[in-house]
Amino acid sequence: MNNLVQRAITGTIFVAVIVSAILFKSWIFHTVFGLVAIVGLKEFYGLFKKSSSSPYTTLGVLIGVLIYSFGIILLYAPDLINLLFGVSILSFGLIALAELYRKKKQPFENIGIVITGLVYLVVPMLLLNYMIEFNRETLTITNFWPVLTIFILVWCSDTFAYLVGRQIGKHKLFERISPKKSWEGFFGGMLFSVIAGIIIAYFIDESYIQYGVYGLVISTFGTIGDLVESMLKRSLKIKDSGNILPGHGGILDRFDAVLFVIPIIYFLHYHIFV
Repeated sequence: MNNLVQRAITGTIFVAVIVSAILFKSWIFHTVFGLVAIVGLKEFYGLFKKSSSSPYTTLGVLIGVLIYSFGIILLYAPDLINLLFGVSILSFGLIALAELYRKKKQPFENIGIVITGLVYLVVPMLLLNYMIEFNRETLTITNFWPVLTIFILVWCSDTFAYLVGRQIGKHKLFERISPKKSWEGFFGGMLFSVIAGIIIAYFIDESYIQYGVYGLVISTFGTIGDLVESMLKRSLKIKDSGNILPGHGGILDRFDAVLFVIPIIYFLHYHIFV
């Protein structure tokens, strides 16, 4: 199959799954983004297979499942917040304890990689669940715009950064890390992301300034997220994080921008623009 056709088919299915998860029932949302967190976590740890480090993948993924699950339970039973903190604290202690018995080289690097994976993947996916509003009785999603906006603006920024960069890109953005990215593409993606944010604000009757800022922030931090993942792969001499998405690579390759954007937008949406 032609690679372009393969990418188009995979991309269409990917977008359909993400949008469907955002629009319908909360349990679908919890499940889909939980799978993203866990599969992404496994990919992240797997990147280090050929390096001198050897993170405890099984334990890291298991702890990721536990933290994510207790985080979701907390949505329905907020009084159990101390339980989530307890699980998180015990988990980090367990990671260190397990490393004592593994007797692997670079033990502190292994501990750091496991914890970094949890912060990098599980925390953003949990925050995403706290941004979606739903009816606790019917499990119907009642306000999906904060989450859907993130994905729309990330996709908009990526698409137009590519198109503008391909047409007029001359000045390299970060050639050492990503040779194809240009400053022209970056600012082109940012411009269209801001415009898209303002259009969304118009249709949902929200502040143009607020959603314009979202466009600016998402384009900027999404690009940083993309570059950071590229830096990680280059340092480990790996092209793609995985092959679960034919023509697109792995989960990390598709969510690298989103993972960096979610905490920033969560903070802005619930603590600045209130």
